[in-house]
Amino acid sequence: MNVLGIDFGGTKVALRVEGEGGRAEEDRLRIGQGEPADAVLHRTFEASRRLVDRIGGVASVGVSTPGIVFDDRVDLAPNVAGWSELDLGARLRVEFGSVKVSIENDVKAAALAECREGALRGSSVGLYVNLGTGIAIAPVVDGQPLRGAHGAAGEVGYGIVGAVGLWDASTPTLEEYAGGSGLERRIAAAGDIAAHDVAELVADARSSATAAAMWRDAVDEIARHLITAALTVDPSRIAIGGGMTRAGSALLDPLSTRLASALPYAPEIVLSQFDADASLRGAVLLARGRS
Repeated sequence: MNVLGIDFGGTKVALRVEGEGGRAEEDRLRIGQGEPADAVLHRTFEASRRLVDRIGGVASVGVSTPGIVFDDRVDLAPNVAGWSELDLGARLRVEFGSVKVSIENDVKAAALAECREGALRGSSVGLYVNLGTGIAIAPVVDGQPLRGAHGAAGEVGYGIVGAVGLWDASTPTLEEYAGGSGLERRIAAAGDIAAHDVAELVADARSSATAAAMWRDAVDEIARHLITAALTVDPSRIAIGGGMTRAGSALLDPLSTRLASALPYAPEIVLSQFDADASLRGAVLLARGRS
């Protein structure tokens, strides 16, 4: 059957239609800075109509989105202005009519792709980790991402940095401290290093004590939260995706070392097989009914 997958992100929308015989078409849209949610949806629907027309219609649609998905809204999705005020499900049902629409959180959609077809395939208990602008994880048990009571399982980006006893309202969350955007804000505030983004910070860490300390502290905080997650679900494998994986061994080596030294049964740590397309692949699988 023909299906359509849509992956809404903080800065882009990716679309893919797949048909019989391996036929596929894709499109990608950039989300402008400050572009309102209604405008993003309008452009997405226009692009999806073009793709669907090319393939001759679709039987179902799968959608991945940042945030926590409810029937009438998406909570905790701050990157696109007004996204949490949208009744996303209703808007999608109006657009696609009688066609079945399935919606899932982007990290859980990525975990679905990795456990069904990617780096977590064959692991009865695994962990998908997204390290990018946002930070979140998705435990996978028997081929199924764990959703939790509110769909918020794995939202470790909201965990706090440092000891709980020192917490106050100014204490940063893990995402604010070690996520891509948070790191870039801290780089700018430091003022005495040349880096402007995460990739440059990693490069500068070879020659700048400030950059090296900033990167080490970020990786240490990420590792601390992953150790707790690994102790909770005991995964055999952890697949890491997201933009921060461009740091390569500067990220994976210290994470592997820290987890191996702290866990009684250290999991294998690997890169996501689908990389930046993991959530889109998960959306296509949702459309195919493989949730």
